[in-house]
Amino acid sequence: MPKWTNEQQLAIDKEGTNIIVSAGAGSGKTAVLTARVIRKLNNGVDIDKLLILTFTNAAAKEMKERIRSAIKKAPDLSSQLDLIDGAYITTFDSYSLSLVKKYYYLLGVDRNVNIADSSVIYTEKSRIIDEIFDSLYEEEDPNFLKLIGDFCVKNDDDIKKYILSISDKMDLIYDKYQYLDTYMDKFYNEEFIDSNINKYVSSILSKREKISELVEELSNYLDSDYLEKLSDVLTPLLNADSYDELKNSLEFRLPPLPRNSDDDVKERKEEISKEIKSLKELSIYDDVTSMKDGILKTKPYLEAIISIIRELTSRLDKFKSRNNVFEFNDISKMAIKILKENDDVCSEIRNGFQEIMVDEYQDTSDLQEEFIGLIENNNVYMVGDIKQSIYRFRNANPYIFKNKYDKYSVEDGGFKIDLNKNFRSRKETLDNINTVFNIVMDDKIGGADYTKSHQMVFGNNVYFEEGNTTQDENFEIYNYKYDKSIGFTKAEVECFIVATDIKKKINNHYQVFDKDLGILRDCKYSDFVVLMDRASGFDLYKKIFEYMNIPLTKYTYTSITGNNDLLIIKNLIGLMIKYHNREFDIDFKYNFSSIARSYLFDYPDSLIFDYFKNGNYSDSEIIKILDDIETDYDSLSIRSLILKLISSFKFYEKLITVGSIQNSIVRLEYIYNLAGNAEEMDYSVEDFLEYLNKLVDDDFDIKVEINDVNPNSVGIMTIHKSKGLEYPICYYTGISSSFNVRDTMERFIFDNEYGVICPYFNEGINKTIYNYLFREKYIREDISERIRLFYVALTRCREKMILVGEVENKTINKSDSKLNYRSFLDIINSVYSSIADYIVDIPISSIPLSKDYNLATALDYKKLIPKSDCVVKVDNISIENNTIEEKKFSKVSPSLLLSSTRDKMELGRKIHHYLECIDFLNPDFTNVDKRYVPYIKQFLESEIDFNNCTIYKEYEFMYNDGCNSGHGIIDLMLVYDDHIQIIDYKLNNIVDEAYKNQLTAYREYIQSKTNNTVTTYLYSVFTGVLKEV
Repeated sequence: MPKWTNEQQLAIDKEGTNIIVSAGAGSGKTAVLTARVIRKLNNGVDIDKLLILTFTNAAAKEMKERIRSAIKKAPDLSSQLDLIDGAYITTFDSYSLSLVKKYYYLLGVDRNVNIADSSVIYTEKSRIIDEIFDSLYEEEDPNFLKLIGDFCVKNDDDIKKYILSISDKMDLIYDKYQYLDTYMDKFYNEEFIDSNINKYVSSILSKREKISELVEELSNYLDSDYLEKLSDVLTPLLNADSYDELKNSLEFRLPPLPRNSDDDVKERKEEISKEIKSLKELSIYDDVTSMKDGILKTKPYLEAIISIIRELTSRLDKFKSRNNVFEFNDISKMAIKILKENDDVCSEIRNGFQEIMVDEYQDTSDLQEEFIGLIENNNVYMVGDIKQSIYRFRNANPYIFKNKYDKYSVEDGGFKIDLNKNFRSRKETLDNINTVFNIVMDDKIGGADYTKSHQMVFGNNVYFEEGNTTQDENFEIYNYKYDKSIGFTKAEVECFIVATDIKKKINNHYQVFDKDLGILRDCKYSDFVVLMDRASGFDLYKKIFEYMNIPLTKYTYTSITGNNDLLIIKNLIGLMIKYHNREFDIDFKYNFSSIARSYLFDYPDSLIFDYFKNGNYSDSEIIKILDDIETDYDSLSIRSLILKLISSFKFYEKLITVGSIQNSIVRLEYIYNLAGNAEEMDYSVEDFLEYLNKLVDDDFDIKVEINDVNPNSVGIMTIHKSKGLEYPICYYTGISSSFNVRDTMERFIFDNEYGVICPYFNEGINKTIYNYLFREKYIREDISERIRLFYVALTRCREKMILVGEVENKTINKSDSKLNYRSFLDIINSVYSSIADYIVDIPISSIPLSKDYNLATALDYKKLIPKSDCVVKVDNISIENNTIEEKKFSKVSPSLLLSSTRDKMELGRKIHHYLECIDFLNPDFTNVDKRYVPYIKQFLESEIDFNNCTIYKEYEFMYNDGCNSGHGIIDLMLVYDDHIQIIDYKLNNIVDEAYKNQLTAYREYIQSKTNNTVTTYLYSVFTGVLKEV
């Protein structure tokens, strides 16, 4: 049994109230949650009486397997194994969907609701808003025409995008229709407007505090004469009690500094000037009345926008109901609707669970919190860490956690437990992290009083024992002084610094502690990771690391719409339609030339021009292939057509010429799945083509996760991707990149507190006070999340952190100064005096910078190849041609592999691998993953006689008799004295005709080599069935 800390034991045992567990990084959160479940099972609570919710399918799967594994170790709980697969250990989305499918009749929807791909919904919304705009133009709606006239120049595309974006954000509101119906009354209510004007004025007046602080600091440097002059000009400003007084007090000039004033004095005066300038920029309104007038001038625009959004929502809802396709937000709202409108159902669910457990509670959204509130019965167990709340862009609301944490800290409504002891990292690593976040994270900015309640405590003494080293394990900041004249970007410099340091550590046998082996060992490439806040630089790292002979795995996404695969499929479908209709128009020519130039054919332009000039398209290989497909065209579904195109045009064979085959396969599979969605909504091939055109034309971003993993390689990933992972040695680069605050600069913005923030036209486009209030709120929330993101980044490290950047001393003293953070480098600079001892200067001259890494892809690479005097002699040889039949003895799959199929195939591959390696007569399962042991034992305990034969595994054969050639690998061949058995392993299906043909070929070949009888069998590794074929 593990030895729990007092806090962990409390988190396992505490009952009788709502509980929030603040679990810091590496604190054993998942182990504690699992132990709590097992403790409940031991106390007589069945697993299906617990509702365990998390946020990703992967997390839910891991949780279920941990609990299953723990149950197996407790013989008294064996009955729970029969219940666990039906237990609700799942995601919010999946549980909501199960409720909707169970109580569908209460909603008036079909039982088998489908989740639509976001791109399908996007194209439908675009179509609907186009129709709405057309109608409003025809009706000459005055508010609409004013909106268009005041804010559109060339076309109305931007207005449409803004309205769609605002509508999407409103979709997170439970009753969107009620919100829209009451919008104008709420947000144009005089009391609401006045309260926000007061907030604006108060915010401006509060900014004078910074000026007072700076004046106070100047008093330590300057004599009383200067301070008196400064006081004379600043006193009216610092004593202003209203907006009018403040605005009228801003017209002055600061007195010049005395001669020979030092740099600190000049810097503080400059800061005072900046603060005054900022106040002037905020005091652009004549008076309070003009502030209100500006807000009221936006009313006609909002009446038009709200009306459009309501109609858009209504039509889109009808489309979804008609096609029985919904988004997860719809499902969440349906589940809430069931609970709100059906007391009996709500009571049944509320009383049906002994406890509701929510993992990663800091990532909860408002809708999810509303859902939990309806079924809770003072029995919610919430585990999370506000310091790791980094998914605001996915609608997570960290203040749900914070508000509960603050209330439960005084036992108002629940009980709070802190798990701060970290079992992941070395003491030096934790001390370094605490040093940074004691300064930069507090209750106001970051959402956690780090010093008071959240400092991490070292808990893994193995680092003092088996893991003890003489190495300096404190973090290091590799500081370089950048100079543009060197001809390299900062990104290149940092990449070479990291690559060089990794090589050095590998060559010098840098020691890391192996948790699994419990020993120190030499580091290897897989011990290193590079973490960045964006993936845009990953390709550069791939090139430079390959140049430096360092294996690198990029954990990233591939773009569906930003790659040629979608364009080629789209244009092939378009060409197929045009050819089928015999329409040889400009669209036909465009599609034809696109395919001809693609990697499928790579025709020269001269040949394409000849086809256009002579009109002899039918002579091209492209049209010949289409001609073959056209025979079945009218009977093909969209998915069948895509498979036919991929097969007939030999996509996979030709992908080799363009790079990563795996990436393209993933993209093609996604397109195939899109076609499936389209079929469910009765799209024709023409409809599907229009849908793809819309995605491409609007540059709709679809990304799919893809990892081309090399087992012993350095990893590179975004900080978001790294959450939940850990590495011995972590590098942090790109820290000087500026945070993205584009959202604050949009012309139309939606905010839950201020509604739709809209400009108004009055001799030009003007902003209201809401733009400032939103920006102030956004910056505070964004900086808070960036600080939390930096915390997540640093806490991924077990043993050694290395930051790379150009640092300088900008130490801060006041909390609000953190609002000026615009990069992770700013955060580091702000704690400079506390980390100065860990700064390592890296001279640029010591870095092996080279542009040769890019040589292979340089456009003029041919010029860089030296000419040779060697002459190549070519002899023409005449060879007599004979047709040779080549046989492959394996089944060919005619379709793309879906992810579920790939998972099963991977399971089968693993079992196959173990069957190949294990000794059948003396099996040793020591090094076999326990998940696969039952399958192997099942095979060894079958009716097959392994004792009286010679065993051949993976028996490979090839032949070529001049006219025929063949190649095959027999999984298992057992040679007895009087007969031979051939056994081929399959996953599950052992009745496929293709398998029969495969085994017939095996038997014929072996029979040709022996006089003994040869029999063939198929064996299902899943079911254990052995069938003679």
